[in-house]
Amino acid sequence: MQNILLIDNNDSFTYNIVDYLRRMDGVKFKVIKSHNIILNEIKDFDKIIISPGPGLPKDFPKLSKIFSLFLECKSILGICLGHQALVEFLGGSLMPLHPVIHGQAHTLKILKDDIIFDNIPSVSRVGLYHSWAVNKKTFPEELEILAVSEQGIIMAIKHKEYSVYGVQFHPESHITDHGFTLLNNFIEL
Repeated sequence: MQNILLIDNNDSFTYNIVDYLRRMDGVKFKVIKSHNIILNEIKDFDKIIISPGPGLPKDFPKLSKIFSLFLECKSILGICLGHQALVEFLGGSLMPLHPVIHGQAHTLKILKDDIIFDNIPSVSRVGLYHSWAVNKKTFPEELEILAVSEQGIIMAIKHKEYSVYGVQFHPESHITDHGFTLLNNFIEL
């Protein structure tokens, strides 16, 4: 039985993730608001999912503490804000998007095979809801790019040593074609 911590960064999509987790076999989970996280309780979970959220990673200071304590010992998936927080924690930066992309379908192009993309075609549709993106010029060397959008925006990343992932798109959105599969692949790592 996988014990999953879902960190809720005050995003309306968090409960779409909850719905997916409920439909998975062998999963129990707990949802905790990011500002209510007690760091020493995280050790009891097998995996961590960091939800999307409004604003920027700096608005959620506990996220960097979570990465500093658990990056090397827990499987982590950051979604949108969680993806951006991972990049900033490792020294990368974000850039504002003009125009912003909210509620739009874009094409995901997988650049590198990875277990997170098992049973997902190399080109598929994903839902985007973001105003900021990872800046390629400051991309951390500890990470690798797994997928991009048709505009070249970084869409999926992985730590080179640890089971830590980030996705800019929303796998829990109804716009995303294979979001359940991606989340299930993460749970089965």
